[in-house]
Amino acid sequence: MNKRKNKMLKVVRWAVITVFAAAFLMPVVVHAHSIFIQSSRYNVDLGKSSPLFFCYGHRVPVDDGVRGSKLKSVAVHTPADGVKAIKVRNEISLQSYMVIYDQPGTYVLTAETNPGFYTVYIDKKGRERHTIKPMQAVKEDAAEIKKSFFSEQYTKTYVVCDEASLKFPAMVGLDVELVPLSDITKLKKGDTLKLQVYHNGKPYLGEGQWDATYNGYSTQPEDMFIQKRKMSNGLIFMPIEKTGRWFLRFSINTPAPEDEKDRYLQKKQTSTIVFEIANDKMRPMVKGH
Repeated sequence: MNKRKNKMLKVVRWAVITVFAAAFLMPVVVHAHSIFIQSSRYNVDLGKSSPLFFCYGHRVPVDDGVRGSKLKSVAVHTPADGVKAIKVRNEISLQSYMVIYDQPGTYVLTAETNPGFYTVYIDKKGRERHTIKPMQAVKEDAAEIKKSFFSEQYTKTYVVCDEASLKFPAMVGLDVELVPLSDITKLKKGDTLKLQVYHNGKPYLGEGQWDATYNGYSTQPEDMFIQKRKMSNGLIFMPIEKTGRWFLRFSINTPAPEDEKDRYLQKKQTSTIVFEIANDKMRPMVKGH
């Protein structure tokens, strides 16, 4: 009986060791948080208000709260070429703000993050660590640096009040911007979204990566409908296969300059755009509701 018990204990110990070893050796895919600006509605009646808010994290349409200090600016670009800056609250929240739509035409909602560091390293006890500190701040504790970024992020979305502007406000001047080549608010299912990437006000012709998903495709983090695709000519062509709210993300990674290599390995600039493809009403309105 004791021999059988000892044998069973050995089997259990081996199973536990195997599980922990597999978990320890399994490669971990690391993604820094991405930010997307959204509107509760994408077609608004003149004189009405509608909130803007953010998706920050790895799940759409909403994930983590945003620290007020994370946001460098939030702005509303009006059809009359005015820009209304929104005062960001010093709190962790969805950072939702009411926007008054008092002019007919196409509005552009934009935001930019304060640049920040993101470092992934293995400490001297073999544990993987994630921090928003530069490399030099963890060098005493780090046995290996796996990733280290200096990150900047830009995001925008378009909202139509009554009718779309005759001249579509494709570009508003973000440092890294996804610029639609036609009026994005008029696209339908079956169309192709065409974007030109701009960098510091000029067409970007270098390399980058983009991916996209729509609300409802997956509940899992970073499980994108369109997986990472490389881009080398500054143009993105995305077929619109579904109606609903779409989230598209583009990023540029460049090596750190020599005088910054003690702080980070790569500069990561990310630009996102959110847009909605409307569908017809699924069911007729029931009388009395």
